[in-house]
Amino acid sequence: MFRTSLAGLVGAVVMLGPADAAPKGPTGATAAELIILARQLSPEVAAAALMAEAATARITAAGSLPDPTLRIDADNLDSRDISMNGTSTTFRLMQEFPLWGKLGLKRDVAGFEATAARYRRQGTEFELIARVKSVFAARYATFQAHALTQRTLDTILTAAATLRGRYAQGGTAQEDVLRLEIEAEELNIEIERLRGQQTKTTAQLNALLNRRPEAALAIPVALRPLPSERTMIVSALVDRAIQSSPVIAEGRAKVASATTMSSLAERNRYPDVTLGVMTKRDRDGYAGVGVMGEVRIPLQQGAKEAEITAASAERAASEQRLNTLRATLGGELGGMLAEYRAASKTLQIIQHHHFPKSELVVRFALNALEARQGDVIRVLDAIRRVRTIQLEILKIQVQQQATLAEIEKAIGGDL
Repeated sequence: MFRTSLAGLVGAVVMLGPADAAPKGPTGATAAELIILARQLSPEVAAAALMAEAATARITAAGSLPDPTLRIDADNLDSRDISMNGTSTTFRLMQEFPLWGKLGLKRDVAGFEATAARYRRQGTEFELIARVKSVFAARYATFQAHALTQRTLDTILTAAATLRGRYAQGGTAQEDVLRLEIEAEELNIEIERLRGQQTKTTAQLNALLNRRPEAALAIPVALRPLPSERTMIVSALVDRAIQSSPVIAEGRAKVASATTMSSLAERNRYPDVTLGVMTKRDRDGYAGVGVMGEVRIPLQQGAKEAEITAASAERAASEQRLNTLRATLGGELGGMLAEYRAASKTLQIIQHHHFPKSELVVRFALNALEARQGDVIRVLDAIRRVRTIQLEILKIQVQQQATLAEIEKAIGGDL
């Protein structure tokens, strides 16, 4: 019976596999469910979408003529000027017309800013999705570790009960019973810590979903599947990021906006015109109609040159920021990919070599104990080692998922 209990303890440390299907009830059993909810409920994404909508609406305003001006002048109100036919009223309607394509350039600037806002909204969404993926992986690990620890505790308690019966018959030392009881207490402490972690990750996910911290979430059933190694090539990832990354696309839109602003500053050297019509009414009624024109004379050339210099500097700064983004993106992707591959190799070594050998050590310790040639200490040490390895596997899997989420955020989509 003692051998059977400890053999169950070894079985308890075997990796808990994901369920075949998500249980019915609250949402959140998979990362995909949470991502859908996050896109729908996140106020951060909603705010970014509204900002993009506002930027799009500004295109129409930027491409419109300024409002016309109506001026009303009343002369000779006291009728002292005898050369005039009493009091006269003049109505002037004037409209300013930007020349040299300035209005089109302003419309283009607003269009590029709207494009940048749309990509900024997309970047906000990808950032949110990456956080959901990472927190979900951590939540999955806490549930797996909790189940593993609980099963280990149940087996330790069964073994302790067996040893107590053996001790009552003089077949073992009280020290062995105490060791198992201490082990059970330590596992109880670990279970409480894991419960706290479950509550913490629940609150973190609910915050990302814009829900109450204590809102119910389903027990996670599986981690996201890992992509094929053939898709994990630095050059291919960098190329995809340059084409699809919202951060890079936003940078390109800002460069285009700054370039157009520079052209607009150049054309501001040339004057705009204001055209108008006027009509006058005196004591006898209609007194005539006329036309008028105004030209703003660009005398402040120093100010114009300063605007051109500022616009050129902003354009150059936007280009340098875009170049920095591209270079940084390549370095970050290379680093994340190296980290991901190192975790994969480490996991492979642990699962195919370290873990099986540690299981054998447990079986040898059990056999020795059964033959009354071993002791409980060796068995417990071996079992702790296997459990530690299994928890390390969970930790590496969470790291892989977090790194994969960051890579997917950088390239602008799932692998």
